[in-house]
Amino acid sequence: MTMNFLLRSLGIVGLLGLPLFAQEAQETAVPVDKAALVKKSKAKQAPREPSSVQKPRPGTKASGGNSWFPVTVRELGTFYGQGEAVGVFQFTNPHDQEIEWRGLTPSCQCAKAEIRIGDRIYRVITKPQKRLVRVISRDGQPDKLENVRSITIGPKESGEVETRLNMHNITGGKSATLDIHSTDPVEPHIKLTFRATGAQLFQVSPKEVNLNKMTWNETREFTARVSSTVQKDWEILAMDDAGEAFDVSWEKVQNGENTSYVIHGKYSPGDSEHAGGGVLKFRTNVNGTATFSLRVLAFVQGPLEVKPGGFLTLGLIRRGKPISKKVEFIPNDGVDLQATELVFEKTSLAKEFIQAKPSKDGKKLVIELSVSDNAPKGLVRGELVVKLNHPLVKEKRILFNGFVR
Repeated sequence: MTMNFLLRSLGIVGLLGLPLFAQEAQETAVPVDKAALVKKSKAKQAPREPSSVQKPRPGTKASGGNSWFPVTVRELGTFYGQGEAVGVFQFTNPHDQEIEWRGLTPSCQCAKAEIRIGDRIYRVITKPQKRLVRVISRDGQPDKLENVRSITIGPKESGEVETRLNMHNITGGKSATLDIHSTDPVEPHIKLTFRATGAQLFQVSPKEVNLNKMTWNETREFTARVSSTVQKDWEILAMDDAGEAFDVSWEKVQNGENTSYVIHGKYSPGDSEHAGGGVLKFRTNVNGTATFSLRVLAFVQGPLEVKPGGFLTLGLIRRGKPISKKVEFIPNDGVDLQATELVFEKTSLAKEFIQAKPSKDGKKLVIELSVSDNAPKGLVRGELVVKLNHPLVKEKRILFNGFVR
């Protein structure tokens, strides 16, 4: 029996702690690889990320996390006026039992979600109404969408949720969420958050040109200035055809290393009788082949006005009582307006039951359309073509309808 054994039996080894006994313990211990111990310790302190977890893409940031998702918040980077911000959230069912996701709700219609579990694919559709569908792939045919109420995730089963955020014409930050409600007793509600930033490639001043009210034979000039927020030296390569009403040129202005352009334009609407203007689209070498647009607004008073308009409602016509309605044609350019011919087309009534008669009120032309008292019962509809002596507007069409009872 050794001295150590005797002292242990007496319960006093721990009290004495003599060097003799420490030395004996060192002599009997198994040699230890200290480097291996350090590695093993580190492995325990930092749990490994599952191999299926997708690393954040360059320009994105990830944060959050819970028992299902190692990442619940993704910053998806910067987008310049177009595209979709895509985020992928990997997940694993942490339980030894099946869990059902019974409700998946995006925070806005601009957000989409697709769930992939093995060979199963589900989508959350937001337009025209929200629904959850399973995607059934068929060889040589379009995918079949089958409405489902829930998604079942097996014990320890893994998958991914892919979210998409529409960034078309977005300036500034945009954020959306996907709420997941499930039968998980521990985490019945999970929220995934995905954010992106919309930025402008160009600064256009003014953003739109308003020429206000103008007559059809006027010409108005406008200017705008544009610079790039991401590229110092750049070029306008071309402008898309905007029609004969526009005459546009641009001048390059160099301020040190920075390039800007002054756009000079003229707008002549011609015989347009509606809200005029248009959108000028310019093509550049910025960021590849980026484009920018300048909107030109104008309310154009055409060569003549038609009151009450190009559609005449006759309403309910009582049989035995004739009805008539008037349409006025008002010239804006001093022309003494005359009707050279009146023609009915596509009418539901025979010619003996409907007629049109012109008259004058100064330079205005007045057309009176009437339905006779013995017109047959039923729908009344058609078009009245009014041919004119105006040098620009050769004819006008008046659509009409009513009902004889």
